Amino acid sequence: MTDREKELENKKRSARERELDAFWDIDSLIPARRSPVYPSNTETAEVIVEPKPGSASKSVSRAIPLPKREDEPERHFIPPHTAAEERRVPVPDEEYEPDSALIRKVRLFRLKNEYHYYDAFLRDAERLFPVVGREVPRVAFFSYVPQYSQMTRGQLEWYLWWRENLRHGSFLETDYSYLLLYAYEQINLSEKLTPALSQQNLFDLWIHYRETFRQLDSYLPEWICDMGLIHRLPPPEGCVGKHLSAAMSRCNLREYYVPCTGADGYVRALLTFCSNYDYHKSKFCNEENQKLFDSSVIGALSEAVSCMSGDGKLFSHSGMDDSKMLRDSYTGAICSYRIKRKIEVEYCSFSRSNELRYLVTDIVKYTENRIRTSLGVRSKLSIYSLPGNIKELLDAYLDRAIPLRQRASASARREEAAAYEKLYDLPQKPLSFSAAAEIEELSWNTTQRLVEAFEEETPLPDPIPIPMPVEPVKESGEADPLVSALRPYLPFLQAALEGDGNAARREAARMGKMPDLLADEINELAAEHMGDVLLEETDDGYAVIEDYTDQARALLTLADGKDGSNGT
Repeated sequence: MTDREKELENKKRSARERELDAFWDIDSLIPARRSPVYPSNTETAEVIVEPKPGSASKSVSRAIPLPKREDEPERHFIPPHTAAEERRVPVPDEEYEPDSALIRKVRLFRLKNEYHYYDAFLRDAERLFPVVGREVPRVAFFSYVPQYSQMTRGQLEWYLWWRENLRHGSFLETDYSYLLLYAYEQINLSEKLTPALSQQNLFDLWIHYRETFRQLDSYLPEWICDMGLIHRLPPPEGCVGKHLSAAMSRCNLREYYVPCTGADGYVRALLTFCSNYDYHKSKFCNEENQKLFDSSVIGALSEAVSCMSGDGKLFSHSGMDDSKMLRDSYTGAICSYRIKRKIEVEYCSFSRSNELRYLVTDIVKYTENRIRTSLGVRSKLSIYSLPGNIKELLDAYLDRAIPLRQRASASARREEAAAYEKLYDLPQKPLSFSAAAEIEELSWNTTQRLVEAFEEETPLPDPIPIPMPVEPVKESGEADPLVSALRPYLPFLQAALEGDGNAARREAARMGKMPDLLADEINELAAEHMGDVLLEETDDGYAVIEDYTDQARALLTLADGKDGSNGT
């Protein structure tokens, strides 16, 4: 190879290397920026403006623009936004005010961008809608977004047979993907089936299969709400009670499910979303008292709703503010463009009002306190800010609704307990020496007859003299067992009887215990000896229950008679 050829080869190799290096140079791919052109002279110049007749001349400093350069680009003036452009908002295709207690206005918008990738699904749904299924074996099917085109012949035949049973009210066991496909079919054929029927079918599907497939809770309550808002429909028939509570708790716009008439929907919504206290978790709301709690709480809240919603709006003066929500209909579902809408809702959000939440909580607690009183329970729940007029309204209702059980007196309870315990007592007889001697003589006679019967020749031993019992002499002033048990607590009991909370607290401090602990110990001893507690909690500490004040005084008097120290 000659030198010339070697030189050319080296040049080619260098050019190739530069080309490979330039491949990674991102800056070389970006067009070069053109440097802006600025005027070279920006100094001011002195100019004389000829004054108008009758006015003095003025000297004004102005910047003299330089002549435009030939290569300078042309500049265009862009005007600012006008007020009309700022106020321009999308115009809804449809707008209405529903007959609802909490939803004020609904606006429906078509989507800006038209799409057609679900048209094939819509055509298949319309083609298969009139087909009647025949009985075939069940075939499994799974798809995240199920469509007719994804199924085999066996899967399609099973779907048609399952759907045929569904139309006649028979809900066969099937796979989750078939349920989704049926829901998509109801959404896209809602105008063919009538919207009300499609919505009811979606609700029935959710109610019958939600226990097996909990995933339905994430979709169907929302789709039922969307169909109702688009077609001006109320909640489906049968959406009451526990189904109503479940639908409201699974839907972002839970206000849709609050009925426009009747107080039951209001009460269900309030108990579910506007109460900080759940009475079902109370230890007194057991199987025996469940019906009493349900009827009393719901009835009391219904009375309050009827009183406070006279203007037709639920608790309209309880801090409930208007809110706005923008939502896409049928999110997560296969939906044709002509069915899908963007929905704007103006509504009154009852679940975000703190004032209403506190009020409903106090109503529920106040009702349970009345139930506790009727059951003879002394502990009560704290009520913070229940208005006086509502309290009077509740009292008037609860006096009729809750049967008040009269508390029996202490003497009557003791007599009842004594009568019951007598059934298990041994017969009481006075101590008699003659009766004892008679029993002994009968015993020896029986022994003699037994010996003669077995022809025993062994002489009987002489009877051992039995010492006669001596009747004990009862000391006067012997202490009652309850007094002996309560002796360390008598000073605290004396303070509670006198209603002196400060003295009771000082005595508790002297004993090194909390007043609550002392009261619990006294009540345990009293329950053991007399069958009931002795102290109850008040605003100023503990006090003796009114029915037992005489007995408490008798215990203290007996203690004074024994040692004259009143227990100190």
